[in-house]
Amino acid sequence: MSTVNNRQVSVYPQLARHQREEQWFGRDLLAELQPWVERYIVEFKLDIPEVVLCIEPLPRTRYAQFRYGHNKFGLRGEIAFNARYLNGELAWWKLLGILLHELLHAWQQTHGAPGKRNHHNVEFRSKAAELGLNIDRRGITGYQAHSPFKVLLLRSGVDVSLDESQPKVVRPRGEPKMKKWTCGCTNVRAATDLNLRCLSCGNQLYRDDTPGRAKYGRQRREW
Repeated sequence: MSTVNNRQVSVYPQLARHQREEQWFGRDLLAELQPWVERYIVEFKLDIPEVVLCIEPLPRTRYAQFRYGHNKFGLRGEIAFNARYLNGELAWWKLLGILLHELLHAWQQTHGAPGKRNHHNVEFRSKAAELGLNIDRRGITGYQAHSPFKVLLLRSGVDVSLDESQPKVVRPRGEPKMKKWTCGCTNVRAATDLNLRCLSCGNQLYRDDTPGRAKYGRQRREW
């Protein structure tokens, strides 16, 4: 809070106005998302007092994230969108779904009990399901075919898919091209079959197909 003419003024609306008026790379996106923050809060009765949007270079595996507690500027309710995905890769309605997902974290911070290790706990997922978001424990999001979320978007003129979608499953990577070969004293990797003999021990190199730890590919999380 700041004081103007002996009355307290919240910094959050002032910051949002600055983001809309300043000439910077994130202005257009945040200017479109900010009205949806208020729309969600009012429509779904979330009663969230503090929300601030920003853009950051997040890991490639996530489109957005919510920061619990205070950020480095002492603000609460920070929702950061990944700067890597500002090129229109996502459908607009899905971006709005991600925004709602993150707002539900802010709702839980204010009114619920966030999990210490898993922020997508039963309370969070139940609240999300009430509004039409199918979210699993990892935070990956799917969408119900008919829900308050999609009804609001349709009523607001947003083109949205009416299909049911479940959270995507993390799928194993394909078999690696580089194969492991060994003679017993030395290991090498090659993308083709080898017919070699080790000069140190004199043994022929053979394929080492010993099972190792399963490897799983990363998947972008639409949260």
